[in-house]
Amino acid sequence: MSKSQNAEGGNSFNGNWNDKTCFEWEMRNGIHLDNANFLNMYKETTKYIAELIPFETFTDLGGGVGAYSKAMREFGKTVYYYDANIHHHKYAHQYDVATRYFYSDFTRIQIEGDLVACIEVMEHIEDERLEPFLKRLKCNYFHFSSTPHTNPMDADWGHINIKQEHEWIELFEKCGFIFVQKLDRPTNWSLLFSK
Repeated sequence: MSKSQNAEGGNSFNGNWNDKTCFEWEMRNGIHLDNANFLNMYKETTKYIAELIPFETFTDLGGGVGAYSKAMREFGKTVYYYDANIHHHKYAHQYDVATRYFYSDFTRIQIEGDLVACIEVMEHIEDERLEPFLKRLKCNYFHFSSTPHTNPMDADWGHINIKQEHEWIELFEKCGFIFVQKLDRPTNWSLLFSK
């Protein structure tokens, strides 16, 4: 997540877009909280996870527009939302998606919680940053998803670390996690780990 200042609307994380460009693209493409189908995907994910494992706190790393956080909060969980895109952060606040908000690069700080999730974020971060973060992360469960597919827009999106499922599992196990099972929510390539 090499971060550089951009005069046109925020930071750029290893991609050709800045934070504002990314946010605007999401809004145009239905990645927002007024899209009932998008929000329902996370409500279904929340219900599924809550039936699978016990947890009271939910930490959403790189929470984006806040759909997973909002679904967890409505489900009655204590929610901690982290994002380093100021546009995501302001939008999530507007919809009151979390108990507490952190405008932060989560890889640089200590994170603790019952259930921690990082959905479609780690493909933007180099292993040199991920490994130390994962080793110091304290959680009971980690819900993870990161696209295994390449896309013509990868350079724009800042997808610099696309791995296949077995490669992510190897990295997580190297950092002290235990692979629990494959999940089909919110993506078909989601994984659940314990630590």
